[in-house]
Amino acid sequence: MEIASLVIVLDVLVVSVIIYYLLLWFKSTRALQLIIGLVVIALVLYLVKVLSQAFGFALLSWLLTNLLSLVAISLPVVLAVLFQPELRRFLGRIGTRKTLFGTAFHLMEYAYLKDESIEKIGRSIEIISRKGVGGLIVIERETSLSPFLESGVHIGSEISTELMVTIFTPPSLLHDGAIVIKNDQILSARVILPLTENLYISKNFGTRHRAGIGITEETDAISIIVSEQDSRISLAVSGRITSNLTLSELNEMLTIMCKSRKKGKKKS
Repeated sequence: MEIASLVIVLDVLVVSVIIYYLLLWFKSTRALQLIIGLVVIALVLYLVKVLSQAFGFALLSWLLTNLLSLVAISLPVVLAVLFQPELRRFLGRIGTRKTLFGTAFHLMEYAYLKDESIEKIGRSIEIISRKGVGGLIVIERETSLSPFLESGVHIGSEISTELMVTIFTPPSLLHDGAIVIKNDQILSARVILPLTENLYISKNFGTRHRAGIGITEETDAISIIVSEQDSRISLAVSGRITSNLTLSELNEMLTIMCKSRKKGKKKS
């Protein structure tokens, strides 16, 4: 009897954990609102069906019974379509080093940026911030950003402070959109990024900030955003943004997140 009770408690605990993480997954996106909407519609249809049976409305009861059956059969497809962004985001993170399974496949760590590259990025951010110019720099890590590069203009150049400042300074034709950096190279400029679907993002954040956050929701990239309105420097990673950074704080964060050496070697 005690073993049976323990199994029941463990069963409830496992289900509770699953529900908790599902709610965390859907939190701050339109997915949660869609789920609530679907549940409300299903409850309303079921309530009308019960009432129609109670009042003897045979035709209405038959219609609702078949409608509910059709909804139940097509529900997986409907959910896959409605929650496509969330599913893509979830599947895109599987296999990276930060996941449980990814750790088994990534036995070695890699360097994303050299010290010189981080310094050049910091200097370019300092200049465009001082000039009151907006900017968005995205640093690719493990998840490839190739699907997004098609919207931009190929650069294929080594990281250069002068080049990045020139790109972001109007009337440059490339100042809109983002610069994408990978392995000490500027891959593309004027790259269009997906906007965040987080409903709780501050209303003070414009399109540039929402794009910077959005790409970090779908990938493990790092975004550096400079506000055109007040020259604030922000950094976004994993869907979260930290604003009002100083240059020293930015450089420190980039050094931590963009410089991974092979295991067994000390970080410089």
